[in-house]
Amino acid sequence: MRIPTPTKVGRVGVCLLAWLLAGSAWAGGPADGPPPVRGSRVEFATYPIPVHVESVHQGLFVELMREVAAAARFHPFHIEVMPPPRALRGLVTSKHDAVFPALDSLFEPGQAMVRTTEPIDCKEDFVFTARGTPLLRSLADLRGKVVGITLGYPYSREVVAAKNFTLEVAVSDELNLRKLAAGRIDAFVLDEKTGIKAAQALGLGDAVQYDGMAPVSRQEVYVAFAPTERGRELAARTSDALRQLKANGRYQAITHGITFMRGCGGR
Repeated sequence: MRIPTPTKVGRVGVCLLAWLLAGSAWAGGPADGPPPVRGSRVEFATYPIPVHVESVHQGLFVELMREVAAAARFHPFHIEVMPPPRALRGLVTSKHDAVFPALDSLFEPGQAMVRTTEPIDCKEDFVFTARGTPLLRSLADLRGKVVGITLGYPYSREVVAAKNFTLEVAVSDELNLRKLAAGRIDAFVLDEKTGIKAAQALGLGDAVQYDGMAPVSRQEVYVAFAPTERGRELAARTSDALRQLKANGRYQAITHGITFMRGCGGR
């Protein structure tokens, strides 16, 4: 899954999810669930992600959160789509109840927040190389290489903290792919679907390669909530709703098999 990001939570950076729901039902109907959340409107923040978050009404994650909100009885429920730094700042300042999708790498170590115990997905990154060169399957394989990364992308701490290769930052995935095809960098780290889509759009689909069975990093994807009593209640309801949707098949139907239902532990 491709997740654009800013810097980090502590420095103002990343995001969450949600959207607008005003009463859609899932199997059994909201009436069979817990009582409605007391207090003000439940506010979720998210940011644009191709396929996953296209707008407040479109995207796999948006549709999933609509059903989660119905099952958890978040009424009224509201979602805002915004740049990652604003979404993250909204969680820190309590303007929003939650941010989605969230990753550990988006938060500073020790940053206070409450995460769902049920995962949404698992984000995997791979090493793309120019076709005709050796496949690189691990961070150890990158020793001595010049490795392209994209500005604002939420790389795992293992990737950005590595000392045995040189990181070269570009402003876009497309620029990194052009540099890779031209031999200006040795490798480019990115998630599978985004890399393939960008390469094909540039006409470079046959010019790059990667080993789809060898991710160099994996990160659990979840919903992050404010570290308050209300946040803990909302996180617990969200986790319960996710488990219900996975049990009755709605999660699988919504995500079309392109996410990891059990997170990184169930690949």
